[in-house]
Amino acid sequence: MPRLQALREQLRDEKRQQQQHHQHQSNDVQVAESTKPMIDYSTDMDNSILTDTHGRHHNYLRISLSERCNLRCQYCMPPEGVPLSPTSNLLTNNEIMRLVTLFVKNGVDKVRLTGGEPLLRKDLVPLVHSISEELKKSNATSSNLVGITTNGISLSRHVHDLVDAGLTGVNISLDTLSSDRFQEITRRKGLDKVMRAIGDSISAFQNRYGHVRTGPNGTGGSRVKINCVVMKNFNDDELVDFVNMATDTFGGDVDIRFIEWMPFNDNAWSRSRFVSYQDMVDKITNGGLPLERIIDGPNDTTKWWQVPQKDSTRIGFITSMSEHFCSTCNRLRITADGKIKTCLFGSNEKEVSLKDIMRQSASDDTRQQEDDLSRVIHAAVQRKTFALGGHGSADNIAKAADNRPMTLIGG
Repeated sequence: MPRLQALREQLRDEKRQQQQHHQHQSNDVQVAESTKPMIDYSTDMDNSILTDTHGRHHNYLRISLSERCNLRCQYCMPPEGVPLSPTSNLLTNNEIMRLVTLFVKNGVDKVRLTGGEPLLRKDLVPLVHSISEELKKSNATSSNLVGITTNGISLSRHVHDLVDAGLTGVNISLDTLSSDRFQEITRRKGLDKVMRAIGDSISAFQNRYGHVRTGPNGTGGSRVKINCVVMKNFNDDELVDFVNMATDTFGGDVDIRFIEWMPFNDNAWSRSRFVSYQDMVDKITNGGLPLERIIDGPNDTTKWWQVPQKDSTRIGFITSMSEHFCSTCNRLRITADGKIKTCLFGSNEKEVSLKDIMRQSASDDTRQQEDDLSRVIHAAVQRKTFALGGHGSADNIAKAADNRPMTLIGG
């Protein structure tokens, strides 16, 4: 009981410090955001095009490759799916590489491919290779990362080729260890395929790098992470099982990240099924696993902990709703239909189509086209709000309903 009290006090101290920091910064920007004009393509670009008005530089680009998915997860979309864009409206590999080259030139050193389900894209392996080579060519540091977020259903067939092509990390979505629950959550079968994919991913990275962790001598974060969205009275009784599975099944070679359920269009988000960071920590410690706080990385969206007796396994919590991390956000997103989305929770009205600019350009001058794209990207970044798409809270995000379904954003 004293240990649990100490953990709770540590969490409260973290939250108080974060709230004081957010309050200080939000006071500074409140007036500016309320009077910010509509997009101005003549914005001065003396500074980096990827630095916003709150001083945040964005070096992490997430690109959605597909709106389609072979699952129908409850927290992501309705059972019938969502209306999809025609294939002709989606970015081609050539268009994606034009954008990657421009973003990398302006400081991006991490690219993650998402969806929908990115593995449904047939030309994925050569695209990963091209992105990896562009990062190596344009950046002198060793921090260049190419990741993918997948449901894992078809990952085993592709993971070795992807790693050979330059993939440096994989996040696998898995919300339950029960076959029946898996089918209830995803509205499909496939738990055995996902579990096999986790093991195959570990093997692929071990074969390529000698070990699966990014630090020296097998320390640091794992290249294989499991993302689990937690919902009350549905899978919140499995948190301890996930932590044990990381060690008992995968030898401590994976990291587990528990994610607070977030509101998006058509995912029926409700406060009654929401499980907070504090509640997750309590459930794990009450389940007999003591937790120790460890250091988070720069711009990390995850609060990292460890169970002392569980080898190198890290347990993370993505606390987007209860303790957001917007003040250090370094992410930009490009949707599969080619729009730049500066905030995961931003409204559709703030999206700007980069695809249309590339396809409608009347100039054959490559430099002029790059300048046009740069001005639009810079203007969009300048309009990025300080936190949560300007909505203020999870309840307000759900009430506004002015965003896309998650599968049309790219996670």
